[in-house]
Amino acid sequence: MSTLTPRHVPASSEPLPPMPLPPESILEGRPEAFGRILVQSDDKCISSGQWECTPGRFTWEFVWDEFVHVHSGHVIVTTPDGGKVELRAGDFATFPRGLKTEWQVLERVHKTFTVRTPEPLVL
Repeated sequence: MSTLTPRHVPASSEPLPPMPLPPESILEGRPEAFGRILVQSDDKCISSGQWECTPGRFTWEFVWDEFVHVHSGHVIVTTPDGGKVELRAGDFATFPRGLKTEWQVLERVHKTFTVRTPEPLVL
């Protein structure tokens, strides 16, 4: 029988590395994204990390289920059917796999995310 142990990632003051948005997704401004995956489940189908983005507007299609907690900033997320959600510090949200969105980052946003992928997410 294997021993179960928690996974721990110590807090870091290091800046997040670049995690560029696809150039074709950018609609307005020059949004720059940064992020890293910090921890994964043994099967690599659940991953969690941090992400930041500077102001701008871009499209994003979720290729996985994503759960987020916004730590700072302000973003408006819209869907093709006119749905809209504003996210600010303290807010939680979930985005289902396959959802097409447009993100308007009004104030640099910093979030923690957890994604559930249908296949292992190999880094």
